[in-house]
Amino acid sequence: MTTIKQLDSLAGANSNVSPLIQPKNSPPVLNGCDPTYKLGALLKDTGYEKIGDTLEAGKDITGLFNFRQSSSVQKILATINNSAGTNLTLKYNNAGTWTNINLSNAWDTYEDSKVSMAQFIGYCFFTGYDSTDSVFLPVGSLVGTTFSTSTNVTSMPQGKYIVRYRDRLYVLNAYYSATAYPYRAYYSSVPSAGAITWTPASDFLDVGDYGDEITGGIEAWDKLLLFTEYTCTHYNQEQKKQMWEVGCANHFTIKKSDSFVIWVDSTNVWLSAGGQPVAIGGQIIDFIRNGSPKNFFAEIVDRKYRLYVGTVTVQGVTYSNCMLTYDIATQMWFWRELADDMTALARYNSSGTQRLYMGADTGMVYNKGKHSDSTLINSDNGTSIKSNFELAPITLDALQVEKEIATLTAYAERAGGLKLKARVIDRNTRALTPFLKLGELTKFINDFDIEIEKGAILQVAGSESGSSPYWSFYGIELGINKFADNIKT
Repeated sequence: MTTIKQLDSLAGANSNVSPLIQPKNSPPVLNGCDPTYKLGALLKDTGYEKIGDTLEAGKDITGLFNFRQSSSVQKILATINNSAGTNLTLKYNNAGTWTNINLSNAWDTYEDSKVSMAQFIGYCFFTGYDSTDSVFLPVGSLVGTTFSTSTNVTSMPQGKYIVRYRDRLYVLNAYYSATAYPYRAYYSSVPSAGAITWTPASDFLDVGDYGDEITGGIEAWDKLLLFTEYTCTHYNQEQKKQMWEVGCANHFTIKKSDSFVIWVDSTNVWLSAGGQPVAIGGQIIDFIRNGSPKNFFAEIVDRKYRLYVGTVTVQGVTYSNCMLTYDIATQMWFWRELADDMTALARYNSSGTQRLYMGADTGMVYNKGKHSDSTLINSDNGTSIKSNFELAPITLDALQVEKEIATLTAYAERAGGLKLKARVIDRNTRALTPFLKLGELTKFINDFDIEIEKGAILQVAGSESGSSPYWSFYGIELGINKFADNIKT
């Protein structure tokens, strides 16, 4: 008898490889299974819990932002339609109660606007756009809970996005004096006595030509990066230069961690540390190909790039409310189906701990749990967490030689409810047969007698759905018997 071991998943998920060459440590499916917290193991992902009360039942969160007015004063801001769906409102979490900020009717009739926010000189600044009605949100500023359409924003152009770079604010993909300038970025003055002004007649820069549209921007490496759909221009307040022929599909996918910038275009996920961008989405490329990148959005917390792609079908399997995760430190991918459809993500500093806040179409804001939490979050706001994995197919020997699996040993902790199944290649058609149940993992060492048709390739999978504390799966060992007859060609 020959023993074959499959004891780690250190390469993360990879759904884009032929099963005959799939790396042994790279499962084709990791849904709700985190390979990064304990290296070599798969851990069921944690859930999320509701933050405060419901903002507005059944309405999308259209903007979410951690406004840090000073080192000691911060609040989480959210934008959402009113109950009638006719006006856009601005709320903040006031000790568990989402409280309206008085807008003096400034955003009435601007329902559904996707809102971009930036903090500067102790204020939060707002721009936004409603793609349904093709209207730009009136600009505004906020200090404390006082909203203004004049303080620091007089003559400020409207725009789809707003970013801070060095000592100025930049309004991207702009609208001014009843004219749209999709290729233009307007900028503020340098602060003077704690205030800024705007001179739109002269203080702007254009990106590309008049046929281009700015799709996003970010400050990085002491430069302002301005993306169109197909290019990226670098600007340093003295000169601008088109650096890359790699664009961006959505401003809200552009995120920064340390020296890394990560974003999505229409074809891939990209990472740059200042040099030529590197495509990092090959292992999950079908989620990009089959999704709608213009609707994706992301956030980085704990050096994990969380990319929400919504509902997408990959290799015949439909994943609902799907969020992809790229762990920067280990370069591993995995994904997760959520119980709710998210509409906005934000990083929030909770007493020095970085949290992922998620706004949903339920009109609620959620806090994503971590494996390091002292009190684990084991459900999606009361709904069971679905998790399943498929390990890489194991070629037991030369494909021409038929084998039989005599025994299978699986290693796991706290895995009650996690059930394994297996399948082999069909000896006549060379197609994978349907999965057959093996059993539940009830202890650390679990032995199974295998009663499946003899074959040359084996694949093991596991699944669990529930609200129990996370399980840990460490891998399998196979006992193999070899036969003399060959698989038919």
